[in-house]
Amino acid sequence: MEVTRRDLFKLGSIAAVGAIGGSALAGCAPQATSAEASNQSSANDQTPGFLRQPDPITEFSETKEFDVVVIGAGESGLAAVHTALEAGAKVACVQNIGTAQTTGNMGASVDTTKTDEAGVEACVAYLLEKNAYRSNRKLLEAWAKNSYEAITWWADTAARGGAESKPFDSSKEYNGYTFYLHANTYNHLEGAHNDAALAIAEQLGSDGAEFFYNSPAVQFYKEGDRVAGVVCKTEGGYTLFKASKGVILASGDCSGNEEMRNYYCPDLRGFKTMSTFRDGMGMCAGMWAGAQMTPINHSKMVHGGGALTRLQVPFLNLDIHGERFMNEVLSFAYLNNLMRDYLAEYDYQNSMAAKFFTVMPANWFETAQKWAEEDPSEVQLGVGNMTVPDESKFVSGNTLEELAASINAYMEKEEWGIDPIDEATIVASIEHYNEVCALGADTEFGKRAKYLVPIEEGPFYAVPRGANSVPAVLGGLIVDENQQCLDAERQPIEGLFAVGNASGQFYGGVDYPMDVEGLSVGRAITSGYVTGRHVASL
Repeated sequence: MEVTRRDLFKLGSIAAVGAIGGSALAGCAPQATSAEASNQSSANDQTPGFLRQPDPITEFSETKEFDVVVIGAGESGLAAVHTALEAGAKVACVQNIGTAQTTGNMGASVDTTKTDEAGVEACVAYLLEKNAYRSNRKLLEAWAKNSYEAITWWADTAARGGAESKPFDSSKEYNGYTFYLHANTYNHLEGAHNDAALAIAEQLGSDGAEFFYNSPAVQFYKEGDRVAGVVCKTEGGYTLFKASKGVILASGDCSGNEEMRNYYCPDLRGFKTMSTFRDGMGMCAGMWAGAQMTPINHSKMVHGGGALTRLQVPFLNLDIHGERFMNEVLSFAYLNNLMRDYLAEYDYQNSMAAKFFTVMPANWFETAQKWAEEDPSEVQLGVGNMTVPDESKFVSGNTLEELAASINAYMEKEEWGIDPIDEATIVASIEHYNEVCALGADTEFGKRAKYLVPIEEGPFYAVPRGANSVPAVLGGLIVDENQQCLDAERQPIEGLFAVGNASGQFYGGVDYPMDVEGLSVGRAITSGYVTGRHVASL
C-alpha cells in the first residue's frame, strides 16, 4: 500500500504509532467487526485499542429527540446546558455517572470591568507564551473576552443554591499592559467545587433541561456526514438521543483511561489517576466520527498534596534519598518533570516516589513572607484564598538528627511504601547546603543568592510535597473558534462541538500553566457557556 505524505498527515494527529497498519482509525473506510478487530491486535498492528472503531449500533430501545444534546455534566457541560436553554432550545444532558461532577476549586476570568482592550490582548499574548505558542489564539481570546460573564453566572447561580464562593482578585503586567483577574473559589466548602455543580444542575433541571444520569455516550449517530445525535448505554439497552441543532461534547479529558493517557501523554507514566470516570470515551466516539485529536504530547495537570504542595518557598528540597536535587525556584506545576527517575525506581507502580521534602528553619515564615512580597510569581504561601498551611502538619525536629528521624517516621506512618532514608545522609545534605549558602553562590543548581538562606536555627521543619496525581490531561479534539470539531481536512464536522477538556488547542505547553490560577475551570465554564448559546442559534 502506497502512503502519501498527505495520508500520513491525516493519520498523524490521531495515530502516531502504527499509521500504516491502523486501517480502523477514526474517519476511515468501513471498519472490521469487533471480533476481527480483536484478532488484528497482533505484532504487526500497533494501533491502540481505543482507536479501533467498533461496529455501528443500529438498534435502539428508545429514541428521544431534542434540539441540543450535551454530553457531560461538569463545568463546561452545565454551562452549555444553561445558555442553550436560555436561548430557547430543548436540551438534554447525558452523563456517564449518577450525578453532576466537577473537579477544581477555582474558576478564573479576565475582569473586563477593569481591563481595557489592550490588557485583554496582553493576557492572550501572555498565555500564548506560557503555552509554547501551540495554542489557538482565537480560543484564548474567546475565554478572555467572555470569561467574566460566564464565571459571574456560575457564582450567582451556585450561590442561590447555597454554594457561595469567595472571590480572589489579582493582576498581572505583560508587555507594559495590565490585566485584572477575578476568580471564584470554593476551597472553604466541604464538597468544594462540586457543591456548586450540584446546585446549578438542580436549577437547570427546574428550568427545563432534562438530565439522564448513568447513561454513558458510546457512539455518535450520523445522518450522512452530519452528527445528528448520540447513542448512550442505558438501563434498557441503547438509547438514541437525537439532536436537531447539534451535539456538544463536554465529557472531560482522558486521565482516567490509562491506555489513552500513556499514548497522548507518555510522560505521565507512574502518576496516580484522580478521576477514573473521565475515561475519554467521548473523545473516542468523536474520533470514530472523523474528528481529530490534538497532536502528542498533550499538556498535563499534575497535583496532589493539597495546601502543602502549594507552599512554594525556595528553601532546601530533599528527594526520597535525602539529597538535594534541584534549583528550588520552580512553580509546583512543573516539579513533576523532575520526578520520573524516582518513579522508575519503583517500576512506575508507586506514585509516592514523586514526593520530596522542603526543609526549613524556625523563622521560615518571616523569610518566605518577605520573598513573596518581593516576587509573588516565584514565592507563594498558598493558592487563591487558601490559608497558609498550619505548622502542626509539618514534620519537625529540634535538631537535624531529630528531623531526619521524623521524616522516616512520617513516611512510614503515611504508608508511602518508600524505603527509609539514611538519616545521616539527610543531616549531611542540610549541612552541605548551609555551606553553599555561606559561599553566597549556588555552584550546584544556580539558585539566586537571595534565596540561599541556611537551615541553622531550630526547631527545623520538613514539608512533605510533590505532585503525584493527575486530575486532567489537557488535550482534546481539535476545534475552531466556534468550538466545532474539525476533520482531517480541518473542515468543521456538521453538528459536532467539543468544549472544556474534551476540546484541544487551548493549551500547548508541557504542563498546565498555573500562572493564572483557576484557568482550567474558568476555560471550561466559558467554552461551554459560549458554545451552548451558539449551537442553540443554529
